[in-house]
Amino acid sequence: MKRLLLAALFLTSFAVPAFAQALPPTITKDFNPSIVALNGTSDSTITVTNPNAFPITNVQFSDTMPAGVALITQLGGTCSTLAVGGGIFSINPGTGTFSSTSNTLTAGQSCTIIVRVQGTALGPHLNTTSQVTATGTPAGGPATATLTVVSAVPTLSVWMLFALAAALAGMAALKLRT
Repeated sequence: MKRLLLAALFLTSFAVPAFAQALPPTITKDFNPSIVALNGTSDSTITVTNPNAFPITNVQFSDTMPAGVALITQLGGTCSTLAVGGGIFSINPGTGTFSSTSNTLTAGQSCTIIVRVQGTALGPHLNTTSQVTATGTPAGGPATATLTVVSAVPTLSVWMLFALAAALAGMAALKLRT
């Protein structure tokens, strides 16, 4: 029994406390709509999330639009507001760049930035943010999304919609007979 007690004391004196390791903040990005006609607009939303059970500070990321996508303006968001203890948002449509710093994201908190962009060249345009960083955590990210610019977004006329509805109704009626 004495040996067991000594072994337990020995092991506990050299044991290192196990602290949870900080997880990197996460970042996601999307375009809505993801397909636009040439010179059409889309709204891009970037969401940054703190996956940790404790607050993180100095949360930063930036984004530069690829060739063929013009940055127009910021529409909204919470990443630099009082909801996150303040911060800085900087946008430069002339260079197609913006950046955000949030002072604090509490445990599990997310913040967003929403910007409007314009598709100025045909084709798919992959947009990648910087990594998202925060004090005392590993870097997370980056996030990617694709905006596809087409010559015209196909639409159906009212007459084509009626014809499609009639064709579907006819097919359904045939299916019910059999």
